[in-house]
Amino acid sequence: QARAAAETRARVTPTGRRSMTITRKSRTLALVLPAIALGVLLAPLSAQTTHTVLQLNFDFSPNDLTIDVGDTVDFKWTSETHTVTEGLGPVPTGGEAFDQLINPANQIFSVTFDTKFLFTYPRVNDTYDYYCIPHLSFGQVGVVRVISPWSNDGFALAGAAGEPLLYGNGTLAAGTNAEVVLENAAPNALVGLFISFASFPVPFKGGTLCTVPLDSLTLFPIGATGGVTLADTIPAGIPSGVEMFWQYAIQDAAAPKGVALSNCLRSTFP
Repeated sequence: QARAAAETRARVTPTGRRSMTITRKSRTLALVLPAIALGVLLAPLSAQTTHTVLQLNFDFSPNDLTIDVGDTVDFKWTSETHTVTEGLGPVPTGGEAFDQLINPANQIFSVTFDTKFLFTYPRVNDTYDYYCIPHLSFGQVGVVRVISPWSNDGFALAGAAGEPLLYGNGTLAAGTNAEVVLENAAPNALVGLFISFASFPVPFKGGTLCTVPLDSLTLFPIGATGGVTLADTIPAGIPSGVEMFWQYAIQDAAAPKGVALSNCLRSTFP
């Protein structure tokens, strides 16, 4: 009972009235949730870095690049005609994350490796190999390795607009801005944002809820776009390695039991 009383519970009613009881269960939750519990966008995402990879004869330079999630890579042409094609080759198969010609008419090709990109084109360890189609035999290959604190643990349950997508942006480093983004939900729906510090998935409304044991539940309506972005500045004091699990339940008559579910989003603080 004492442990249960020490847990944090946050709830926003459909009318917008909010009540919260905060005790010793999670200082981290109290640090992270002020803006999210209000359901508002308070801070723009911190600026990310743009990296340059040059095509030099039959090489990419640098050909092994490690970046933070949200960074952009500019592939720059210098001579002849080449491609920047994701994968190991020798030819595209149709599932590439990117495949672009670079030549005098297309001298710069940019790819932003944000979390939505990583979730749309998932690769092992967020590592993206690429090559030049006509010059693969010359060894013209490269790799981009993305360091990301966000993981997609699955469990989305489709509604009227398909599977709702939940992703985060930002490095989660103290003092930087981060955001949690919901897309592809039913317009004007009532949603519940479930948050936990561990994940023991259980059946829920014809799907799977990953945020068990539950630490926070916030209810609020979303707008006509079928999405919402919640953002705040990451405070100091969150221990390295702490994991949080996020999942939305969306009121949706087209879902199997009237509720669609986003994927389970896992964030790991650096």
